[in-house]
Amino acid sequence: MHGELVTLQMSEPQDLQLNVELEVEGEDTKVHFINSGVPHVVVPVARVDVVNVHQRGRSLRRHERFLPAGANVNFIEKAGPKKILVRTYERGVEEETLACGTGVVASALIFASTEKIDGPISVTVRSESALSVDFKRVGDKFTNVTLTGPAEFAFEGTIDV
Repeated sequence: MHGELVTLQMSEPQDLQLNVELEVEGEDTKVHFINSGVPHVVVPVARVDVVNVHQRGRSLRRHERFLPAGANVNFIEKAGPKKILVRTYERGVEEETLACGTGVVASALIFASTEKIDGPISVTVRSESALSVDFKRVGDKFTNVTLTGPAEFAFEGTIDV
């Protein structure tokens, strides 16, 4: 499977909330929220490469607005008319991860909503993998959401039971 593309059918997102005003680390911060299988906060930034993902991500992940479960946090940078760069702080891991499928979907759908554009949306993650999110939109609802990206064979083994 080295180098092949795989497309996944994703669950329909729920609870889209745009332009949520929060106080984070003493600053007023505008974020967006969507549950793309798990809860995600999406934060537009001018440049993802200068964001302190660990500090800002941890503060937003544990913000009272998203308790008790918390949320993953995605920082997005517009890189073109239908292209974004994404860095993700993932709950449970409690650190930045190289990629997060539901985070890529959440980020692309928020970007499409705020930019008022249709898919597909090209997304580049911290690992530098290029992914694509496509969808159909009916009003403010998204359906038929897919995530496409490269797949590589990582492991083979057997287990005696």
